[in-house]
Amino acid sequence: MKKRILLLVPNDYKLYLLIERNLLEIGFEVTVVLHDSIKFKYKNIFQRVINTIKKLIDGNNQYKQQLAREYTAEQLLKRIDTFDLFDYCLVLRADFFHKNVLLAAKNKSRYMVSYHYDGLRRNPDIFKMIPLFDKFYVFDEDDVIINDELQTYLLHNFYFDFVQTTDSINYDTYFLGFYNKSRELSLLNLFDILTKIYQTVKFQIVFPSNQLEHSNLYKERGIECLNEIIPFEDYLRHIEQTKVVVDFLIGDHNGLSFRIFEGLKYEKKVITTNVNIIKYDFYHPNNFYVLDSSSMNYIDILAFLGTPYVAIDPSIKKEYSFSSWISQILDID
Repeated sequence: MKKRILLLVPNDYKLYLLIERNLLEIGFEVTVVLHDSIKFKYKNIFQRVINTIKKLIDGNNQYKQQLAREYTAEQLLKRIDTFDLFDYCLVLRADFFHKNVLLAAKNKSRYMVSYHYDGLRRNPDIFKMIPLFDKFYVFDEDDVIINDELQTYLLHNFYFDFVQTTDSINYDTYFLGFYNKSRELSLLNLFDILTKIYQTVKFQIVFPSNQLEHSNLYKERGIECLNEIIPFEDYLRHIEQTKVVVDFLIGDHNGLSFRIFEGLKYEKKVITTNVNIIKYDFYHPNNFYVLDSSSMNYIDILAFLGTPYVAIDPSIKKEYSFSSWISQILDID
């Protein structure tokens, strides 16, 4: 009999579609609840009027945002209440969900865990959610907590191991990421170096609407500027089509990004600013280049790109697959 799992997930990059696909392929029965699957409606004319007045007085939309959060929680609670009991509940980014929604999901599952693929301190409200779970996992070792009140557990990211067809190589190097002022100079410097080495360097930078003014510097270099993130499946297709993956660490956390494990899966060379890569058993200097943002060396990068990729033991690679990851997080033998 198939094990039943309830997924509470954000709609970020449509990552949940690939998680659902991988779970189905390895034999789970999956029910998905998205954090933004409810369209907000005012309950009455008074809420609409109050919101209009507040916007005119203080110039913000916080009142409506609070109404929307409460309305979404009420509707999700009604939906979850109709479900039968699940064997497992897995929550990604618990900070996206109202506490009452998490409690309802807990009551509908035998075992409930959370995985937080962002730095805990980027949204301190998450600390109040941790005790709700049987186990709370983080991807950054700096977020491991062991004390009388809270406990979190370290678990790395993963690569999807459902069946895929590999596309032809269309790019020499590829990077996708949000605009971040802290890494602007090093990112542009690396782009300039790579364009001296290769002809097809594809960098895609996502600029939120309030940061579009910063995009001109990137456009001048020939970097593709986006106003919204592309779906995760499209991103993976670009990873399949490149020779070299570029990975820039965001200063708020030190855990390994998905790009690292995708490089491992597809046997791509990876240029990364994350020095923690050298601690892992799959690390090989021919495959991963640790970039020092403060002193980029053209000769060293060129030498790294010229070395042959070293195949990693399949048994080691398998440890970082989604199938292995889900077994660890759900405590399945």
